[in-house]
Amino acid sequence: MGLLRRLLGREQAWVERWAVYPGEVGGRLAMYNIDLGAVEAAPVARFPLRYDVEFAYTGDGASGMPAAAELASIHTLDAAVRQVLRSAGGALVGRVLSDNAGRVTGYLPTNTNPPPLPPIDGLAPTAEVSSDPGWTRVREELTPNAWQRNVLDDNQVLQELEGHGDRRGLPRAVEFLAYFPDPERAEASAQELREDGFAVTVERGDEGDYVLQAIRRDTVEPPTLHEVTWKVRGIVEGHDGIYDGWGCMVQTGS
Repeated sequence: MGLLRRLLGREQAWVERWAVYPGEVGGRLAMYNIDLGAVEAAPVARFPLRYDVEFAYTGDGASGMPAAAELASIHTLDAAVRQVLRSAGGALVGRVLSDNAGRVTGYLPTNTNPPPLPPIDGLAPTAEVSSDPGWTRVREELTPNAWQRNVLDDNQVLQELEGHGDRRGLPRAVEFLAYFPDPERAEASAQELREDGFAVTVERGDEGDYVLQAIRRDTVEPPTLHEVTWKVRGIVEGHDGIYDGWGCMVQTGS
């Protein structure tokens, strides 16, 4: 939130925008389901109390993620927590699963007493209310890091492709764009990308900057896709460029 907005006592608009993305907790795979609108609005002064619901699950025996049969109970718990928060005037902000345990988090107005959760098959959730006016859990634990935001950007493109019937496992030319303030930094990035198999051009842009276009034939299948985009982004930003994402043609054939 900007300094002027804080000084005027105005809170940033909060529009729900949910996203699912991977991460790590204590070196173990974690899956985040977070309202990015809440992340962008944090902290919200009218909700100084944090409401955490913790639970354990049997898991799939390897990754620490839930078994398929447990997902229905977890979704039921999500809905129950949302209802409890709404009945007390609060709001849900997210859920994290990792190492056979989960935590659902929301925030509440002051002087509220949320109703108890209903029983949820196989989870035995426990709820706790604590003071957190600065939304420290959101800002320190639930806010996507640079890698996760890169994954979110990729997923947005994938959703658009899938909406047009794309078969993302099919190889195709994938194009990346980036912008640089001078030709030297653009060419330095271009050389690194060429060494990694990209066909790269650098041209003067309409705004006086330098536009880098890098193309390589790839599938757009996660997690390999995320590794490729992260590497391209790192090369571009390592030379003070602005990474502008990627795109490709929809592939629907065999």
